[in-house]
Amino acid sequence: MGRVVRVVRAAFSAATGIAFFAIAMGYAWSGPDLSFAESSVDVYFGTEGTPQGPAAPAPHETIYPRISSLDSRVLIWFVTQQHTYFGGFVLALPLFCALIEFLGLTTKKPALALRYDGLARDLAKVAVLALSVTALVGSLMLTLFITLYPSFMNYMGGTFKSFMPLYAAVFFGEALLLIVYYYSWNRMAERGLKWIHAAIGIFTNIVGTALLMLANSWSSFMMSPAGVDAQGRFLGNIWHLLHSALWNPLNVHRFLADIMSGGAVVLAYACYRFFTSKTDEERAYFDWVGYVFLFVTVCALLPMPIAGYWLMKSVFVFRQTMGVTMMGGLLTWLFVVQALLIGVLFLGINYYLWQSMARIKGGERYQPYYQLLLSVLMLALFIWLTPHTLLMSASEVKAVGGAQHPVIGNYGVMSAKMVPSIS
Repeated sequence: MGRVVRVVRAAFSAATGIAFFAIAMGYAWSGPDLSFAESSVDVYFGTEGTPQGPAAPAPHETIYPRISSLDSRVLIWFVTQQHTYFGGFVLALPLFCALIEFLGLTTKKPALALRYDGLARDLAKVAVLALSVTALVGSLMLTLFITLYPSFMNYMGGTFKSFMPLYAAVFFGEALLLIVYYYSWNRMAERGLKWIHAAIGIFTNIVGTALLMLANSWSSFMMSPAGVDAQGRFLGNIWHLLHSALWNPLNVHRFLADIMSGGAVVLAYACYRFFTSKTDEERAYFDWVGYVFLFVTVCALLPMPIAGYWLMKSVFVFRQTMGVTMMGGLLTWLFVVQALLIGVLFLGINYYLWQSMARIKGGERYQPYYQLLLSVLMLALFIWLTPHTLLMSASEVKAVGGAQHPVIGNYGVMSAKMVPSIS
């Protein structure tokens, strides 16, 4: 318990530091006097406004530095990716906790209610620990951005100046609510107080979702700028700055992805504990935990392709050239690999579910349907994957002419799959 308290203190200190830094960054930026600047036009919404922020950095101001032989972009990508993983995990776990605690409150079976409550409390403990890691990695990411990309941070800090205090308040509130939610678990164990405790969990998730949406505004702005003029200067409308073309699709996609990845992590942990358990009771418990979070993962996975297609449709609508580059040019193979991984996920989950049903008495009568469903899933995956560019080495691509192949050149791009959704 002492170790947990120290970690919580470290997380709270890191969260407080980041919050105060964000406030200071928001108020410390001072750009040129634009009080008499001419009006300009929003590049996305087409409305007029007076420039109130800095112009976007010039190309010579955005040089990517190198650390010895290491490209700084690789370092930034790695640290940002870890922060995204842990941040999504921190978002998903309180949602699981609130949902499972609610199931425990509504069930009429005392033993099952106790099991639900114990599982939710264990997940809340992990969420507090993950919060500390998220805060520390976030501090490292912020330091790297300020050190390696000062022009980028000056521009984003000046453009999103009005959001800095709000982001700091939401970040601090999420950390405080999560800590209160965990440490009040035993003190609010009575039936009446338990509903109040569950309400704290719901409010924690609302604040966490708001934090995700604010963080997504930076990412969506960098891909689809809005609220700025052709020079990148903020025009004073914070709603336009926030509500870019990709903001809502990105919010939905990342929310579902965080739930799916968080549920998959808990599922993997339950599988590990199942194999390492020494008693039948422990194995039965962790098998039940795996069943619960497999259901959660599947519920988040099923709408994920729809959310992904909505996001990519929005990319094509905003800038067709960007969509072609992502799905029919330089980045197309990332989407092909992603599709393979999604197909493996669906097939693996289907296999796991049917193997689990085989352990249930009377479940063998459903086995013929399993083969039919597996065949349909395999057929759907093959239809999606074809036609596509062949899996070839660089020398083979050069030998056949690459994208200019007389046959493959017409169908070998990912963007062809987007035609039905766009039309």
